Amino acid sequence: MRGIVSLICFTCLTTVSLGQNLYNESVISIGPASVLYVKDTIINQGTIVNNGDMQVGGSWINNADYDAGEGKITFNSDLPQIINHNDQSFSRLTLSGGGEKLFLADITVENELNLIDGILVSENDSRIVITPSAQVTGGSDAAHIRGPVYHRGSGHKVFPVGDGSRYLPVEFLNIEGASAEIGVTLVENSGEALLTSPSVTAVSANRYWQIDAVSGSVANSLVVLPVRDEHIFEADSKIVVAESASVNEPFESLGQSSFEGSTTNGWITSEKTVTKSLLAIGTGRTEEGLVVYNFVSPNEDGQNDFLIIANIENFPENRFTLFNRWGDKVFELDNYDNKERVFRGKTNVGGEQDLSSGTYFYTLETKADGKKTTGFLVVRN
Repeated sequence: MRGIVSLICFTCLTTVSLGQNLYNESVISIGPASVLYVKDTIINQGTIVNNGDMQVGGSWINNADYDAGEGKITFNSDLPQIINHNDQSFSRLTLSGGGEKLFLADITVENELNLIDGILVSENDSRIVITPSAQVTGGSDAAHIRGPVYHRGSGHKVFPVGDGSRYLPVEFLNIEGASAEIGVTLVENSGEALLTSPSVTAVSANRYWQIDAVSGSVANSLVVLPVRDEHIFEADSKIVVAESASVNEPFESLGQSSFEGSTTNGWITSEKTVTKSLLAIGTGRTEEGLVVYNFVSPNEDGQNDFLIIANIENFPENRFTLFNRWGDKVFELDNYDNKERVFRGKTNVGGEQDLSSGTYFYTLETKADGKKTTGFLVVRN
């Protein structure tokens, strides 16, 4: 059944159900104590004023005007629902019933975002924008946002993002700026290894979070990140928050001021404040073991000009060998020492010349303990 509405005004305690679909070409006004329930799709070609409770079991296609008022809107199906809100605001938005809710345009939440059951999924790079007065409640593996989330305003903010099956929120303890607007997007990394630095020995290959500071700042804020299903850590004491300016640059440690839970389901708070746009979970450097920092940029700017192998001085008899992606040896050096005997981005097999930018694979053999370490490094000219 298709309901064609010319004018409905709910002003008293009323619950109205309008068939399978609702097609509005005029004005619907929902009073403060009233409920409008539509089992399937609502297409709005007119005006809807919502000061009550609107419950949608199917798609919501808003092609005209929606006055959010003080009202609630709930998407409550366990089947996929399309939300095309035409870049307008909701006062109080609730997800329930399970299933995915695909939003096709930006949505601004003015008063409350209640995540009970269901995944809000971004299409067309659409954003969820949460105003300074809005409160976020709920959030779990079964209820979160898979897409960009932006908070406006200063103070303590939680960004309820996830990957569709895991809740992976980011929490900033002190966003600054009365007109601040900060966004967080979760990026699933598909197992691709990220670059390390002298302060970080490994970075999670599972995911990282991208920070977009439209206005305001997180430069004086500690950050809390979730630790889920990580397998790069020997002990939680070595877990750190790591940051980088891009995926093409090494991640550096922001340390750990506190840790709760386990490496499969825990929370870590950084020791230092955030200065860069990418955040990830990493392992902090320890002094006792060999660490090969896998980034070389031989442009003589004083940063990463040659390959550093931490603690190599404890293993003076060693052999470092480098291969290209086809398995051809391009560099070999005995007794690497981080001083005179180093790799500076040039081959020494069959003559000396600059290696092209790219990924290479190494072996490091140490005579004292008979161990062979293998891994990769990136050369960027």
